[in-house]
Amino acid sequence: MGVIGRKFVPEAKLKVLIADDDAPTRILLRTAISQWGYDIIEAKDGEEAWAILQEDDAPRLLILDWLMPKIDGLELCVRCKAQVINHHPYIILLTQISGLENIIKGIEAGADEFLSKPFNMAELRSRLSTGARVVKFGNEILRKTSELNSYKQKVDFLLSEISKETEKNTNKNDAAKLQESLDKIKELARKFLQTK
Repeated sequence: MGVIGRKFVPEAKLKVLIADDDAPTRILLRTAISQWGYDIIEAKDGEEAWAILQEDDAPRLLILDWLMPKIDGLELCVRCKAQVINHHPYIILLTQISGLENIIKGIEAGADEFLSKPFNMAELRSRLSTGARVVKFGNEILRKTSELNSYKQKVDFLLSEISKETEKNTNKNDAAKLQESLDKIKELARKFLQTK
């Protein structure tokens, strides 16, 4: 399921995937980011990162190096963007590649942020904090959507039961009036569910 069928994740320490083929960079990132209150998962290349992203409890905050063996960071962005259904992971793309054209290429591939190496830790922390807020808001939207779907199922069931009772009514005039009222109730329920 992984990135594809994301379900609501209760509040907890957010996990950050660090994918970089350079071990010293991974150590530097792991040390700093873990001190900021995040759980860290590491990948030494894009293929390992992609496997992690296929897990049900995959991280929602990603720090990806653009230039990695097997699958590069840009391709990981493209894959995440193509397969996401409910909520896109928040992706920070790190790279030594510079220039406006490359920034645009990274963002169009699915990255939310673009940081050039060597990066400033204060800036990374700020961007990671922004990503955490986006992920938390996404989780809240998924939770509310799940609640609304549950309410909709209950309303649909009740309306179905009312409809069955209406059909059982032997007096055709009363049944027609009840059906008219039922139709109005259904329309109001639909409008209510669309506005929430």
